[in-house]
Amino acid sequence: MKSLAQALLLTTATCATIRSRQTDGQCCFQLASVGKVNETVLEDHVGDLILGGTFQQGGFCLDKTTKTIQDSLKHNCFMRAPDYQFECYQGAVGTTAFDVTKPSADGRYYLSYDNGPGTFYACPIPSGSGNEQTYDIYSSEKANKDGCVQVALALTGETPECASSGNSSNTNNATAPTSTQPTPRQTSSQVCSIAASAPSLAPSKLQSDNSSTTGGASAQATIIPGISTTFNYTIPKDFLSNSSSKSSLCALQFRMPVCTELPKGYPCYDFSGMEQEYLSDSGMEFHLETDDGNATWNNSELHQVFPGDNTTIGVFECGQKADRKMSWHVSSVREFALEYLQAGVGQDAQFKDGIGAWIVPCQ
Repeated sequence: MKSLAQALLLTTATCATIRSRQTDGQCCFQLASVGKVNETVLEDHVGDLILGGTFQQGGFCLDKTTKTIQDSLKHNCFMRAPDYQFECYQGAVGTTAFDVTKPSADGRYYLSYDNGPGTFYACPIPSGSGNEQTYDIYSSEKANKDGCVQVALALTGETPECASSGNSSNTNNATAPTSTQPTPRQTSSQVCSIAASAPSLAPSKLQSDNSSTTGGASAQATIIPGISTTFNYTIPKDFLSNSSSKSSLCALQFRMPVCTELPKGYPCYDFSGMEQEYLSDSGMEFHLETDDGNATWNNSELHQVFPGDNTTIGVFECGQKADRKMSWHVSSVREFALEYLQAGVGQDAQFKDGIGAWIVPCQ
């Protein structure tokens, strides 16, 4: 997948086409996605806007008065029912009200719509083996988002008129990551394969900074600005022998099912949102606070979690020490917020599986 920087470079060759329309007094631009998918927005031969592939790069102009967008062929662009797909058709009209955010901290403008924060969904298009993965683009109104990932759309090669198009009433201005900020873990998933049937060890207790709990098994996790949570684990000596693993490694894995997949009665979590993670490069730091097995651990690494994903936070030697004690102090980075009920805490836990952090054996 190309980086955003590569996507921006690809716009150079076609900027002349966009800028030739400046005399219309419109804000004209091209688009590049920011998030788990970083691609230039292309337009296929039927007017669908896509990410990835070999179609021509899309060029667009915003009419600030009507809040409508047209492509380079002057076809109207919209996201309307029932599919809410981002597309541009001749003669067709939609009700989507587009706008451009005020410049973010990195100086970029982002496309927004219907007075929202500019949240789009990139949904994979089925392709043959060996073909580059491509994505259709949808609004947040799309009903079935299975397999889709959240992205923002940054303006590239924009004309000067876009500077006066920034929506001063939109307080959800996008802030894209900069090169000086931490990057998500790149190595854990490469060194630890986790079987779906692997035994999972839940924390024995959680302790939040604002909690008065001194004993028993607390299961409430609060990871928000100013309040952190400590996860305490006790690894039995026979933990690895109870699995089919031939590895001596264990991993700390964070699971975040979508709320509709949680067991009946399980409360949904409070989450600051995927776009907040993508655009602010926010997340969590897992600081290894105590360990009587002396594991090697990176305490300053940024970790991001997303609904529907199982994320490997880190890998360490399990060891053979009886009842090994480990604890992680988990804190918010750049306004990240997550509050939830950790599954599996205590012998009489109401929910054995759900959202939270587990120690699991590697394959």
